[in-house]
Amino acid sequence: MQYNENPLFTDITSRDCLEMLNCFHSEEKLFSSGEMIHHFSSQKPVMGILLSGTASVLRYEFNGSRTILEKLETNSVFGEILAFHSEEYEDIHLKCDTECRVLMIDYESLMKPCTNACACHIRLIQNVTWLISQKTMSLSQRVEVLSKRTIREKLYCYFMQESLRQKSSSFHIPFTMSDLADYLSIDRSAMMRELKKMKEDGILSSEKRMVRLLPEHTAGV
Repeated sequence: MQYNENPLFTDITSRDCLEMLNCFHSEEKLFSSGEMIHHFSSQKPVMGILLSGTASVLRYEFNGSRTILEKLETNSVFGEILAFHSEEYEDIHLKCDTECRVLMIDYESLMKPCTNACACHIRLIQNVTWLISQKTMSLSQRVEVLSKRTIREKLYCYFMQESLRQKSSSFHIPFTMSDLADYLSIDRSAMMRELKKMKEDGILSSEKRMVRLLPEHTAGV
C-alpha cells in the first residue's frame, strides 16, 4: 500500500511517509477476525491506520449489552484523539470484524515537534487536525440519529445520512442487522418490525445490506 493514499498523509510524498514512519516507531500488525486491535484505555496512546479489513469500536456495559460506536473500513484512521468516548465509559475497544492489517504509530512521537521543522511534519499535524474535524462532524451526525424519538425516525435519519454520503438513493450499509440495531441502540426485533412497516408504507426497499429510499422520499439526493 502507498501510505500517502491515506488521509493522514495527504500531500506528503511516499519517501517522506516512509522516513517519518521510521521516526514514529510505526509497526504493521496482522489481526484475526474477532481479535481485539486496541483498547482505548491503554496508557500509551496510539494512532492507527486500518490498511485492510473492517473493524468496530465497541463499548460493553456492566449488563453485557454492547453498543457499536463506530464502524471502520479499509483506510480508516483511529486513535484516542479521534475516539468517541471518555473515561466514564466502562470498556471500549476496537475489534476486528474480518482479518485486519493495521499500521500502529506512536502518537507522542507523531505529535512531537520536529527538530528540523520539516514541511512534511507540519503538513502531517495539519492532516491530524483535519481528521479531528471530520470525526467531530461524524459524531454530530450520530448524535442527530440517536436524538430521534422513535425507531422509524432513527432508521430514516441514518438511511438519509448514508444516502447523502454515498450520493445515491441506493446504498450499501456497513452493518449486519444485529450490528445496525447495536449502532442505533435499539432492540433488533423491534427494528426488524419497523423496517417491514417502512417497506409496506413505500418508504424504502431492501435486500440484505442494500437499501433503496423510494423516489418520493429522496428529494435532493
